Amino acid sequence: MNLIYYYPMKEGAPSKVARNIFDVLYVKRNELPFEEIAICTDLKSKRILAEKFKDINILSIKEIFKIDKKDVIHIPVSPFVFPNIKFLLHFFAKLNKNKIILNYHGDLRNEIKLKYKSEKKIDFTDLPTYLLIPSLLTNTSEVIVNSHLLKNIIVNNYGVKSTSVIPNAVEDYWFLEDEEYIIKYRNDCEIFYHGRLSPEKGVDMLIKGFHKFLHEKNYPDNVSLYIAGEGSQRKYLQCLVQELKITDKVFFLGNLDRKLIKSYLKRVDGAIYPSIWDGFSLSILEALASANCPVFFSRKAGVYDFVTEENALNTFNPNINTVANIFHYIFEKKTNKEVIERQKKFAKKYTWDKIIDQYIQIYREVCNNRVNKYN
Repeated sequence: MNLIYYYPMKEGAPSKVARNIFDVLYVKRNELPFEEIAICTDLKSKRILAEKFKDINILSIKEIFKIDKKDVIHIPVSPFVFPNIKFLLHFFAKLNKNKIILNYHGDLRNEIKLKYKSEKKIDFTDLPTYLLIPSLLTNTSEVIVNSHLLKNIIVNNYGVKSTSVIPNAVEDYWFLEDEEYIIKYRNDCEIFYHGRLSPEKGVDMLIKGFHKFLHEKNYPDNVSLYIAGEGSQRKYLQCLVQELKITDKVFFLGNLDRKLIKSYLKRVDGAIYPSIWDGFSLSILEALASANCPVFFSRKAGVYDFVTEENALNTFNPNINTVANIFHYIFEKKTNKEVIERQKKFAKKYTWDKIIDQYIQIYREVCNNRVNKYN
């Protein structure tokens, strides 16, 4: 019995998580309950990955049909009905009656509804997946989600029976201190956000809360809001900033590499993540691990599922008034070192060396203890 692992090469947090999972599994492959492990990817990426993983098989679309019925298929990104290598692997595994493990990073139906409510737009390429997502999730051996919030959705809305919660993890890089950072020359108050610019992230609420704070403070000169990332809402958010007449206060940075993101987090006075719905956000975890400032995040984000009284962090129910109050708090510089130490301590619980054993345990259970009811 072998493990066939779909290895995505796209940008974005889900693909990044998927690559991190396999990179650690590759190091610990002798602990896995498989004779061999193999990667499935597109033809272009096959050549690249062959240099990185020289001692394992790398399958492209032509080799999919050689997969044995006994092999376990792990697709570590959310399913999507589209004629590409990921969907073809999923489709063939169903026909071949393989055991399938899926990761589900966020609820597509929820995201489509939020996007339509916000932008009055529908991407018709999403519709096949929208319709088929219950079937795609229920006809598997195991669905892995990154928060209890997401588990409740797929259990209650789609009837998924076999599901496990495994939180996302952050790379050790975010804890390192030996970096050159952007120097802050003036005593300005700077606030930072990084992540996707899409309706569920609540960035419009962040901007409106910032505007309310500025109005209440009579538009102080020394305050700036930096927004890093790209997404479907960028044009709308830029228009919102123009409408509110705060273009001299809000700066859209686009996609930044991790070094620049970390540099901003080391320099700014606060970071805010106001999701109105989210899974276990990597952006929040990266900020908690590296920021030298207080990090505020929404209780609607899946990370909040793991916050307890013992590791209390700066969380909030997302609305414009609360966000404005957070800006006031940051502006008045009320934070202390204990908050920052608590943030880093929390983040250190979610590194890949601590999380990966949960994946290995699922592999063992799927191989040995659970019957694939779809065979």
